Amino acid sequence: MENKIRAAMAVVINEKEEILILKRTPDVSWMPNKWGLPGGHVEDGETPKQGASRETLEETSLKLLDLKKLQRRGQAMIYYSTSYNGEVEIDIEHTDWAWVSYDEMDNYDTTPNLKDTVKLALEKIK
Repeated sequence: MENKIRAAMAVVINEKEEILILKRTPDVSWMPNKWGLPGGHVEDGETPKQGASRETLEETSLKLLDLKKLQRRGQAMIYYSTSYNGEVEIDIEHTDWAWVSYDEMDNYDTTPNLKDTVKLALEKIK
């Protein structure tokens, strides 16, 4: 059972090829105060893709329209999308958000492997 996908995330890319990142609150158990992607636990009865969509909607108010599989990392599945509706409004799980270019990512204290993941997603949309 340890092979099961337990979490799903989305690399959301805007028309300027900037990535949406969210700053985690200081009181979360995993990676407090770090910048990362929208995402979270896949609930019982939903696919990882549904989980990534739901978590992104809950955390950012963005409805992803076209979610494509990017890569699996351990028990997490990562997707990417350049198509969404809405304006960013973060939930209580985060304290800030930003659209950042690949080069600007070095200015943020991010979760592990985030820049590598973003690079892969940007290569996919070329």
